[in-house]
Amino acid sequence: MIRSDLEGWGMTIAPEVVRTPERGAPRRLPRQFSFWFVGALLGVYLMASTAPSPMYSIYQQHWGFSTTVLTAVFAVYSLGILAALLLVGSLSDHVGRKPVLLVSLAVELTSLVVLAVAPGVGWLYVGRILQGLATGAATSTISGALLDFQPAGTNRGSLINGVSASWGMASGSLMAGVLVQYAPGPTVLSYVVLIIALVAAIPVVVTMPEPVTRGSRSLRELLRPQRPTVPAGKGRAFALLATTMLATWTVGGTYMSLGPSIAKGMVAGSPYLIGGLVLAALAGVGGLTQLLLSRWTGERAVRVGTSLLVVALAGVATSVAIGSPTLFFVASLVLGVGWGLTFMGGFRLLTALATPEHRAGTSAMIYVVAYTSASVPAVILGFVTTVVGLPTATIVFAAAASLFAVIAGLATFVRR
Repeated sequence: MIRSDLEGWGMTIAPEVVRTPERGAPRRLPRQFSFWFVGALLGVYLMASTAPSPMYSIYQQHWGFSTTVLTAVFAVYSLGILAALLLVGSLSDHVGRKPVLLVSLAVELTSLVVLAVAPGVGWLYVGRILQGLATGAATSTISGALLDFQPAGTNRGSLINGVSASWGMASGSLMAGVLVQYAPGPTVLSYVVLIIALVAAIPVVVTMPEPVTRGSRSLRELLRPQRPTVPAGKGRAFALLATTMLATWTVGGTYMSLGPSIAKGMVAGSPYLIGGLVLAALAGVGGLTQLLLSRWTGERAVRVGTSLLVVALAGVATSVAIGSPTLFFVASLVLGVGWGLTFMGGFRLLTALATPEHRAGTSAMIYVVAYTSASVPAVILGFVTTVVGLPTATIVFAAAASLFAVIAGLATFVRR
């Protein structure tokens, strides 16, 4: 009788004999290591998503485009994500996590090269669209892999998903802010660092175990678009809980696109570093909050988080109205706590609705809501900014985001 199976290494231990893998058989990484690796990989993807934020003011100075164009550059990234989620969001549930990850890595690397050598704003659009396509395919796949590899009976997959996304966004913005401010090649070096990290990830993806058993579908069937899914019979619950993504990503999208510009308008000197610190304050504190309060239930996290969002957004609006950078950064820190709690609680409640065979598809639908919430308000706010100015537009944003937060908090009380 076999008493122990060292999964992932191909080695079986019986009482009388130790069997080693056949010569030439590939060795697979342990599932626990693979869990932490895909969590870190998600962080790198999100680092890449926010790295351009501190550079936008440089691009504006060099190429002379408006705030509306700036938010449009951010929006095409979100549109790329949405396209990937709608077309291949659940593909990894059928063909496996590893093939989708490898293709997304190739597209992401291409996008970073395009952004690094961009000679004009048109190239920014191309690079960000490619980056969105890669990130959309990767996020749903990694979300599914985290649930596959997480220890049985835990919510660790949802936790690491939220923490990695938050810290990835914070690290990307902060890294780029520092490099843009103090290092040579302000619009190139950050992309080089990310390219090195993603190239190093490729052999690890190749050797990690494949948690998905491929079905018997034909190649033609597999190449059809794999749309995101809502668990059968749970549409109403999903719609109610999806308001948590609406609230958090309206805030996240606006901070990623216009946050550095808001801070730059209130602080003299070191504008690029300050721009990186704005998003780092939001996302970094959000990730730390999720880690420290990971034992909170989803409902409790959302209720406390949305309350903090409303308070912090009032502080953001007040800081802009009176021109107080100190109040703005304090409000951003509090906003990060609320953002982290609401995102963690909402994501946990939404992924709990998914069945094992539709994990990536349900995760894809969550991100469809998230990135729609990030891109549409950001574009609207960019247009409003050109009409009434950034301070007034920021106050409008704070009011709208507060309304979304109130709705998300109330949704946890009406759900059964």
